[in-house]
Amino acid sequence: MMSQIQVVRPRNLADALRLLDDAAVDAPLRPMAGCTDVLVDLHFGKPAPAQLIDLWALRGELGGVRWSSEGLHIGALCTYAEAVSHQRFRDQLPMLTQASLLVGATQIQFRGTFAGNVENGSPAADATPALMALDARVRLVSAAGARDVALADYYTGYRQTQRKANEIIESLLVPAARLGCAGQWMRKVGTRAYQAITKVGVCAIFDWHNGRLSDPRVVAVSMAGTLRRCTHIEAYLNGKRRDDMNGTELRAAQALDLQPIDDVRSTADYRAEVFARLVEQGLRETSGRGG
Repeated sequence: MMSQIQVVRPRNLADALRLLDDAAVDAPLRPMAGCTDVLVDLHFGKPAPAQLIDLWALRGELGGVRWSSEGLHIGALCTYAEAVSHQRFRDQLPMLTQASLLVGATQIQFRGTFAGNVENGSPAADATPALMALDARVRLVSAAGARDVALADYYTGYRQTQRKANEIIESLLVPAARLGCAGQWMRKVGTRAYQAITKVGVCAIFDWHNGRLSDPRVVAVSMAGTLRRCTHIEAYLNGKRRDDMNGTELRAAQALDLQPIDDVRSTADYRAEVFARLVEQGLRETSGRGG
């Protein structure tokens, strides 16, 4: 199967964007870098892309992390191991650090990239929901220029994104306001502690001020065909004290956000119940941290 796939290897980012633009209409190129998803898809018999564009050699232009007045820029080809090697990254983004250390085994963490995790579009992803809870934005680039898309709006369906055939992800931006923010919280429920696909998960920002929740974020993992921001839950929680919250009302808000899926890993009823308990656990565990 691999012998039938054409792979092009650009010399630099400009060359990559030209190749993508030239191929976009007739035979789009599928970007790859760490290749941790492409090879898995082929192993399980999924249709092989006719042409791949190998971006791994562009890590000098598309890798690394960089702080600016805007926030933290995570290069598309930054690996999980590279990111968590920075003390400042670990200090300011404990939730994303935890998620990065849950991605596969050590070998995957040294090859897998943040952009690959985002673009793969799995509703059970590890790093992407943490980025979504942190209000991250996706920087897409093409030969025509660049555009930013909120990660919460990036998915249009199961494993479908807003990226056009002539674009690649250049970086991910975590805004400055979210760096070091209080209340970063995540839980992943799987069949075992490590190297397991998420059955149900939550990534959240539960930031308490004077005993009240301020501008919370709740992202549902493995609950729908895409990762999902739970805006009704967020609206219900915003401004409330811990003692003001009502479990029945919270679950009613959850029902407006989520209609859980049934699949080989879990039932919809199981997912709904566990997700509700995880949100309640997160609220309990973070309520003592705020001012």
